[in-house]
Amino acid sequence: MAQDKENRLARWSRLKRESVRAAEAPTPTPPAPEAPPPELPPLDQLGPDSDFSSFMDRRVDDGLRRLALKKLFGDPRLNAADGLDVFSEDYSKLEDLPQEMVAKLVHMRRTLRRPDPEQEKEEEVQAQQQATQEIGAEEEVVAEAEVEVEKPDNENNGDEPKDVARGQDT
Repeated sequence: MAQDKENRLARWSRLKRESVRAAEAPTPTPPAPEAPPPELPPLDQLGPDSDFSSFMDRRVDDGLRRLALKKLFGDPRLNAADGLDVFSEDYSKLEDLPQEMVAKLVHMRRTLRRPDPEQEKEEEVQAQQQATQEIGAEEEVVAEAEVEVEKPDNENNGDEPKDVARGQDT
C-alpha cells in the first residue's frame, strides 16, 4: 500500500511537471493570413433600412464605423427620445412658475406647515399681552360705570324713590 501511494504521488508529480513544460513552450502556430475587410456599401447610399452589420466587423476602421453609425442615428425615427429617459433633458433652463401657482403654494405652506416652537412662544406672549390689555381696558370701563352709579342725586338726596320714566318723585 505504501508503494501504491508513492506511485500515485510520483504519477501526480510527473504529470504536473509535464503540464508546466507544455505551458512554458507553446507550439508555434502558423500566422493566420489577415482576411481583407468586408465589402462596404458607400455611406451616401445608406438609409435607415440599410444593413449596417458589415460596418460592425472588427476589421473595419473605427472612423468609418463611427461615420456609418452617425448616418444611422441621424435618422429622426432612431434619433427621437422615447420619453422614458428622464435625465436627458436640460434642467438648467427652467420655466418660471405662474403667479397663481406661486400664490397657491404659499397659501398651502402657511396652512399645512407646523409653526416653529419659537414662533409659537412669541405668538403666545403676544396673545397674553393683548388679553392683559383688553382686561385692563374692561376694568377701566367697569370702574367708570361704578363711579357714575355711586353719584348721589342732588334733587332726591337719596331719601325717596324717583320715578325714572317721568322724572318725578313718587
